[in-house]
Amino acid sequence: MVVEKEVETAYRSNIDVSKLTPFRAPYRLYITPFEEIVAHQYRGEGTHDTPFIVDWITNDPENPQTWRKVYKWLLTVFVSLTTLSVAFCSSAYVGNFEGVMKEFGSSVEVTTLGISLFVLGFSLGPLLWAPFSEMFGRRIIFIITYLALVAFNVGSAGSQNIWTLLILRFLAGAFGSSPLTNAAGTIADIFSAKDRGLGIVVLASAPFLGPTLGPIIGNIIGQSIGWRWIQGVMAIYTAVVVLVGILVYPETYAPVLIRQRANKLSKVTGFVYRSKFEEHEQICFGRLLRTSLSRPWTFLFCEPIVLLLSMCMAIIYGILCMLFGAFPIVFNEERRWSPTIGGLAFIGIACGFIIGMIYCVFENFRYSRLVDAYAGQPVPPEQRLPPAIVGSFALPIGLFWLPGPTIHRYTLLFQ
Repeated sequence: MVVEKEVETAYRSNIDVSKLTPFRAPYRLYITPFEEIVAHQYRGEGTHDTPFIVDWITNDPENPQTWRKVYKWLLTVFVSLTTLSVAFCSSAYVGNFEGVMKEFGSSVEVTTLGISLFVLGFSLGPLLWAPFSEMFGRRIIFIITYLALVAFNVGSAGSQNIWTLLILRFLAGAFGSSPLTNAAGTIADIFSAKDRGLGIVVLASAPFLGPTLGPIIGNIIGQSIGWRWIQGVMAIYTAVVVLVGILVYPETYAPVLIRQRANKLSKVTGFVYRSKFEEHEQICFGRLLRTSLSRPWTFLFCEPIVLLLSMCMAIIYGILCMLFGAFPIVFNEERRWSPTIGGLAFIGIACGFIIGMIYCVFENFRYSRLVDAYAGQPVPPEQRLPPAIVGSFALPIGLFWLPGPTIHRYTLLFQ
């Protein structure tokens, strides 16, 4: 049963609800007047047993799905850059290995742990940041974790021994990994299922372009002004990203937005409001955390397709990380390139990723036509596989191409 709004109006006759509308800010461009939110007819009776169930109102400006396309794409570019920046930090460290080993007297194996521990942080951090973002929202988790990433990058630049450097690298990877899961969540928040494929294509290129650009820029910085400035540039870069995020990155997760609205309505009116996402059961952080920790392993070992695709991605990303160590041997030692010029060898990999991204953009147009053809029915998931089929042939061809002794050096870059 819906309670007439005159009852509520009488209850709050002494409250000017128009003053409760939040101020517009760069990170909050779309605002629904609070008087419209209060006046909306909600399902329920406003009691503890039968609370008002809060949902988006008609043509709600604050609903991320209704935002303008240009704004959605600007957000997509931004969250992709957040992912690219932390991926860049993972590999730029290799820019001056020799300087780290010389200053701290560490072995190659120990120094290389700076990459391994950073990537290990990648795998552990999202287990926390994903459920945290569902409880507290995408924006606040991004700001907190990225500020920590900046702090750990600054600490790495001032490290006085190799163990401090390695520990800070691990923590930087763990805290900086939040965009690896939450950026995809942001795209899912703002795009419909039909349109989000293209956004995912743009986002998916960032974790691969970042590690490719890292050695190029890291080599130039490391060979000219030293390894500490590699860490310093990481700190400056991530600081700029988080400052931009504080200014322009909005909250996009609908359950958090609706929950905040329900809490505000309850406080203002005295009635009981509850988010539609918590109509039957309120969110329990402990249960959410347990689910987040157990569900990946459940999918991994109980779903063959998840296991196979995970193995495929692990091999591909492992090969990419292996190239960080292989390229200096291939180009610097075997072909006598200077360290700075040898770092430019990664341009070939970057070009490959860009070409692959362009191909996936056109492939998404084909998929969109399929969505229309199925007229609301689920499209078979296999229709997403054609780009992977092309890549499954291109990858081994490139790997066989790399060790060829008679291939011209510039052709070799595009293996």
